[in-house]
Amino acid sequence: MNEQTRKGYTGLPLELFHQRVEMIRAQIAERGLDALFAFSDEYRPGSTLYLSDYYPINVIEESPQGVYVPVDGDVVLFLGAINAKTAEGITWIEDIRPVDELDAFFREQNGLKGRKLKVGLVGEALLPVKYYRRLRSALADSDFVYADDLLNKMRGTKHPAEIALMEKAAHLGDAGIIAALERLKEGEISEIELAATAEHVVRMGGAELGSATILSSGINTHKPTWRATDKMIALGDPVLIDVNPFYRGYCSDVSITIFREDESFRISDLQRSLLDFSCQTLRGVVDSMEAGQPAHVIYDYFLEKSRGAGYESYFTLYAKGMRAVGHGVGVNVVEWPNLDADSSFLLEPGMTLAVKFDLHGFDFGGTRFEIDVVVEDQGCRALNQILDAEF
Repeated sequence: MNEQTRKGYTGLPLELFHQRVEMIRAQIAERGLDALFAFSDEYRPGSTLYLSDYYPINVIEESPQGVYVPVDGDVVLFLGAINAKTAEGITWIEDIRPVDELDAFFREQNGLKGRKLKVGLVGEALLPVKYYRRLRSALADSDFVYADDLLNKMRGTKHPAEIALMEKAAHLGDAGIIAALERLKEGEISEIELAATAEHVVRMGGAELGSATILSSGINTHKPTWRATDKMIALGDPVLIDVNPFYRGYCSDVSITIFREDESFRISDLQRSLLDFSCQTLRGVVDSMEAGQPAHVIYDYFLEKSRGAGYESYFTLYAKGMRAVGHGVGVNVVEWPNLDADSSFLLEPGMTLAVKFDLHGFDFGGTRFEIDVVVEDQGCRALNQILDAEF
């Protein structure tokens, strides 16, 4: 299929997908594998969207997606029956097959090879048991070789065209949050209604939601994550908004915290200084990040600033383990790599990271400020502009 006849979900150039496939072929050949099989679903489309340029429509059992990349030969796309029809003319992959025929396809490939295949698997956490059971008997040693690291590394650094899509997603996230802040100034509103305000702007901007909007207020901000409820937001409540637009296959992850105020009620100087401190700390870490540094410099910077301001115990409450001070962002809202105190990988040009600064455990609840950052040859650049907004 040529560039003129396909639509493509992302709009990225066809040549970019061909380059990805050739990189995979070279790496699986080095590992002594016959092929790579990537699996995902519509909630975490990640690796398959990255390869196929198609994003399955959620019609429950019709939403799995698999991409088969052999060392040589045609790439094959597996989809549910309904999505298989929709994908025609969108994906660049011409060989589209029903996902329920996976086992028959693998047996067919065994016959062509004259032996069972040795296949690298991407998406172990997403592959349903029913498909795994069908495939095991068709594979060498009755199993896959797990290969998530292969695509994680490829997806970890972005092409300029990918970064442009992420920047659009970031700006939509900013706009959604700003709309929510403006609505909050108008008076009492529930968490779920305020979340809808932000989501409306994201949708009207041409994006979908990469994950659930986190919007918590008051006591609910004690938790690091929260599903918006019908709780009314009271004067003096902290309001944590975390919006995740998904624009043409690429995500943003942006968050701020404010307090609900009006002319009759103003927050304390301590609370005001906390918000200012959080914004300045997040700006500061972006300014300090450079290619070639170990990634734990992000955690180290936050810890140093929190300790100096007397907030260390509020910072360290959730600053260990997964997503502690951020994570990779791209085709998925949350993807490799993880950012915490033990992140030893080096920052590389083209990496896109959601960097977040959480403080939790105050009497009123907690706060979060998060923006997306791209690592460049000369320093780092924020994709979001929310920290420069008036709120």
